Amino acid sequence: MDDRYAQIIKSLSKAKDIAVYCHTNPDGDALGCLLALGTALLNAGKKVSMYCDSPVAEKYKCLKGYEKITFPQKGVHELAISVDCASIDRLGQCMKSYLSAKSQIAIDHHKSFARFAELCLVEGDAAACAQIVFKLLKQMKAIDKDIAGLLFSSLVTDSGCFAYSSVTTETHTIACELLEYGINGSEIIYDVFRSTEMNRFNLKRRALNSIRFFENNSIAVITFTKEDFQATQTDTSDTEGLIAEIIAIRDVKVAYSLAEVGVRNYKLSIRTKPTVDASEIAMTMGGGGHSAAAGCRINGYTEDVIEKIVKLAKVRM
Repeated sequence: MDDRYAQIIKSLSKAKDIAVYCHTNPDGDALGCLLALGTALLNAGKKVSMYCDSPVAEKYKCLKGYEKITFPQKGVHELAISVDCASIDRLGQCMKSYLSAKSQIAIDHHKSFARFAELCLVEGDAAACAQIVFKLLKQMKAIDKDIAGLLFSSLVTDSGCFAYSSVTTETHTIACELLEYGINGSEIIYDVFRSTEMNRFNLKRRALNSIRFFENNSIAVITFTKEDFQATQTDTSDTEGLIAEIIAIRDVKVAYSLAEVGVRNYKLSIRTKPTVDASEIAMTMGGGGHSAAAGCRINGYTEDVIEKIVKLAKVRM
């Protein structure tokens, strides 16, 4: 057994009060890992808290146990574990609670991971954090049908339904093992990857009109404004996945999704073809991620922001 896995299993075995955390504005991988690990620990008889500083998006309320995810209250936990979190600030308002625990563990798969815990289990080449959590829980003999469904949901969302370049033989092998628990793979794929609500579809229709192309269509920027969110009764969580349709355009090498979250403040998502490293672009602005998918927050007037990110893409192509 890998020493890192053995150390974490030992820590989990000893601790009685454990809090599991995922990043702010969680995606399917973060939520699936949080719920899978939290459920396994509950099944083992531990006192478990599952924390996130953002509400669960409507599309992920199909994940079993999502209602158990709360915001930290006062109190100090014996052990804190973060999943799918590349840096301490990604915990958002849960950061204080995480750091107040007597000991901390971080489990992550981002290339840009910045060490912030005493014990870190990081595999930057994993397509999803779920691959790491799966191997951990498998060694603990803690996987059942419900947990398998959660981990499969994580794999599906972070691998782009197994279509991204980060997908490896290991990704497919784990997916096959999870299906052996009797879960309905096609139903999970529909629920977390393909299905959409009408208001989210209307947001997409509005935003598609905002797409701008640069450098002979090699760079694309799609913008979501506060007015778009208000008109369609959506929020930034509803922009997830739409950028994948932009990077799928044959000529586009770098795709940006710019979502307005405050006064001159934006959530920037980046997707790239193999010739450009998305994480390098994100890290210049204090963000991070993977070679093909990354993100950050950026401030400024819209046109100035677009000019900046286009220049950052140009110098890397």
